[in-house]
Amino acid sequence: MSSASTTVNTPTIEVCHGPQCSDSGGRALAAELEEMGLKVCAGDCRSQCAHAPLVLVDNYMISKATTDKVVERLKTLQA
Repeated sequence: MSSASTTVNTPTIEVCHGPQCSDSGGRALAAELEEMGLKVCAGDCRSQCAHAPLVLVDNYMISKATTDKVVERLKTLQA
């Protein structure tokens, strides 16, 4: 009996750790996403401070990001 291996495409989740995004809850958001079991990386400032905190999911920008917005984007990618 052979087993087929499947490759799961895991989206890249990047949370800006610049000063404005951090002050607007970016680091706390990153921690919350990690607690949900998602792999998150710290991102560089993208000069989108007016839209902080900024999250990129596979390079798709989410302005004024929340956990719900990130999860919704992940669901869209899975569809």
